Amino acid sequence: MTKILVTGGSGELGSRLVPRLREAGYTVRIMSRRPAPPDLPNGVEWAAADLATGMGLAEAVVGVTEIIHAASQPFKQTQAIDVEGTVRLTQAAKTASVEHFFYISIVGVDRIPTSYYKHKVAAEKIVEASGLNWSILRAGQFHSFIDMLTSGLARLPIMFVPTDFCFQSMATGEVADHIVAGLQRGLRGQWPDLAGPQRLRWGEIAQQWLTARGEAKRIVRLPIPGRLAAALRAGYNTVPERPSGTITWEAWLNGERHSEVEGGLVR
Repeated sequence: MTKILVTGGSGELGSRLVPRLREAGYTVRIMSRRPAPPDLPNGVEWAAADLATGMGLAEAVVGVTEIIHAASQPFKQTQAIDVEGTVRLTQAAKTASVEHFFYISIVGVDRIPTSYYKHKVAAEKIVEASGLNWSILRAGQFHSFIDMLTSGLARLPIMFVPTDFCFQSMATGEVADHIVAGLQRGLRGQWPDLAGPQRLRWGEIAQQWLTARGEAKRIVRLPIPGRLAAALRAGYNTVPERPSGTITWEAWLNGERHSEVEGGLVR
């Protein structure tokens, strides 16, 4: 039976991947810096390990057939976790003769100028040069991430929004479905970029967010200069020619988010 190690297995994507992998017949081992919860389901193992220090990595990969590297740290320690941690993990995987290494990246990482995205590109190159049998998927933003960003803009009586920024967000569960289906088909190498069913401007996103909550606030365009803003206005983080999934942003806001399989794991 194939055993898959999921780094970040208790996170936003990992917590959706784990139950789907189990349903597909895989044995799953979650890797996390936290200790194991007391109520792990049957067919799920837990490995306490730290990408930033290397603690526990050698033990975490023992007996594993595949690794899904979904752990990431966008706000701090990105060099230590996303770059150096990926080096440590690929080295441990190679030592343990892991058959396949799958890395989760982000649409537009090579075109959008942020330090976090530069670190994701560096991690991609590490995986490609590792000598392992590898796959990489660049996925768009999750609906939940866009919800978090938009919630932050709604704290004032007036919403100041970069209304012309583009997003093509997707339900996290549908991203997980796509990954499991691809693994079952044996896809390898660079997968086609993945993003949601609609490309929307942030002005539309914010208005739908307010409508779903029954709130009436004025949305004022916030002009933001610079290369990062230009990249988001141009939609470098989107894949408009290849929409995927069925759960739109509006549907997710109006209840579809509650129908996503959570897996019952501590997040």
